[in-house]
Amino acid sequence: MIVTDPELLPPFLNGLLSLVDNMNLLSRVLKSLHDGSFAVKVLNRLSNIKYEPAPSVAIDEYIAKHYQGEGWKTLSEKAKKAWVQFSPIFKKYEIQTIAYVGANIGTTALALDEAFPGCSFYLIEPVPQVFEELVKNTSQKQNMHCVNTAASAKKDRQNMFVDNYSPASSCLPYESIALQEYPFLGKQVAIEVQMQPLDDILRDYKAGEVDLLLMDVQGYEDEVLKGACQTLKTCKIVISELSLQSLYVGSSTFDSVYQTLVREGFQLRYLINPMEGASQQILQIDGIFVREKYKKIR
Repeated sequence: MIVTDPELLPPFLNGLLSLVDNMNLLSRVLKSLHDGSFAVKVLNRLSNIKYEPAPSVAIDEYIAKHYQGEGWKTLSEKAKKAWVQFSPIFKKYEIQTIAYVGANIGTTALALDEAFPGCSFYLIEPVPQVFEELVKNTSQKQNMHCVNTAASAKKDRQNMFVDNYSPASSCLPYESIALQEYPFLGKQVAIEVQMQPLDDILRDYKAGEVDLLLMDVQGYEDEVLKGACQTLKTCKIVISELSLQSLYVGSSTFDSVYQTLVREGFQLRYLINPMEGASQQILQIDGIFVREKYKKIR
């Protein structure tokens, strides 16, 4: 007979069971300490607020539950992160053509392409040295078209302030607060770049209707949107960096971008990638805007 009631067990067996339970508990604690989720689990015991482990800990578990099939196991870490962040829109909307203004060296575009294959990309990057690396990184991708110009309100040539940290380069100079919040910035040179409305760029490349517009232009969003009137009419999704604090002189603001896109029929549905500076304040965040007239895919 197998006895399962602790009240019926001899004292030494009760002690043995207790030891086994403690060892299992210790094993779980050590595992959570190792993967970084211990503090989160303690908080969840003590608080009514639901806390989640860091993305590096929880991402595989999340994808395993929501990804159809086992293909996620072959994705790179960057593609996994892209899938987690953007799967809500790629699942609900038919996205075939993506215009990416400020594509830099192509890291995000390549992650999106891996996570959601089958899209055509128009990657717009004005800085010549960065553009060369973008072309090199995407040279094996027939679905990626690289354009060496800056998107703006009108056709022109203008100085661009190129930082050693290339993702921070902008058509606008830094505000002093930017260098206070990010002391590694400020090593920059001014170069003249070609400016062109996004509508003209996409027409010249025969891109057709764009489903997703992605902007990473460091405070220059208002000017990009002024030159994208036709693009916005057919676009389903706009993903834009939103500034809560002006880091560039004359920068677009959260409100200016929000109001423009609302007037164009978009609604802000998701906020991702909050960016903090030395003050630990959130200075910028990415917003995902959805045009509501498009029916969701069930």
